[in-house]
Amino acid sequence: MLVRTMPSFEDVIPSPAEVDAVLPAVAGRSDHVVAILVTGRGVERTSWSDEVEVSEDDFERLLTEKAPAPDVNDLNGAKFRTLEPASRSATTQRCSECQFRPENNRCLRCGGTGRVTVHGDESAPCSACTNGIAHPCSVCKGTRRSVRVKLLFGEDRLRHFAHIFLPELPFGLREPLTRFFKARSSVPDVLSIDLSDDFAGADAYRGRRSKAEVRGHRADAALGLAKNYVERVKRLPTFVAVEAAAFAWPVVLRGEDESACAAVKDELGVTHRLP
Repeated sequence: MLVRTMPSFEDVIPSPAEVDAVLPAVAGRSDHVVAILVTGRGVERTSWSDEVEVSEDDFERLLTEKAPAPDVNDLNGAKFRTLEPASRSATTQRCSECQFRPENNRCLRCGGTGRVTVHGDESAPCSACTNGIAHPCSVCKGTRRSVRVKLLFGEDRLRHFAHIFLPELPFGLREPLTRFFKARSSVPDVLSIDLSDDFAGADAYRGRRSKAEVRGHRADAALGLAKNYVERVKRLPTFVAVEAAAFAWPVVLRGEDESACAAVKDELGVTHRLP
């Protein structure tokens, strides 16, 4: 989601006049609640390994190559290869791809003639050489020496995630509010909150703790659920980096049970009635 600049948290709260304009004067209490919206992105890294032979020059280059630092701002992702730790001490051996190649580089396939028989007496240029001279080995580049290593191949992909957590509400309001927030193209940045904060309010009576609130708006268990959601995303084994943000969007409720309705402003400041 995009973040839209608005003056203050209070500007996103429907005023009493705006509430009266969109909601009927039904019996029952009025209540102020917040929905917790979580949005973010993470770098998902997949990897696999394979045993290969490489030239001595390639091995020296591989010793300097490392997996890139995960970047949540890289929209294109990244591909990489690096040596398995045990292969960093690998030693040179005779190249198994060309150990039977003759010293004078004469092509063994065509016997140095540069042509091979295909159908009956017909012949065609030999694909393994040029004018009878064998092509240099694609592994060792003609040095006859190679290094057998285990390579780790990897790919980083950017993944986006989002979720909506609602406080305790009359059943008939949950689906309309969920649809409302899913339809939003941006989130006012003044609604940003830090999920690590302690939002439980103190009760003067015997030190009890009241239900979680955000700036005087009831949040109930939505805050804890949002925090647990972000922690679970961060613990995903394929995610190597996560950036998440949380927002508390105010809603004014009126009425109870089947008569309950809600007033909420969108990102443009327009007040809506739900349902």
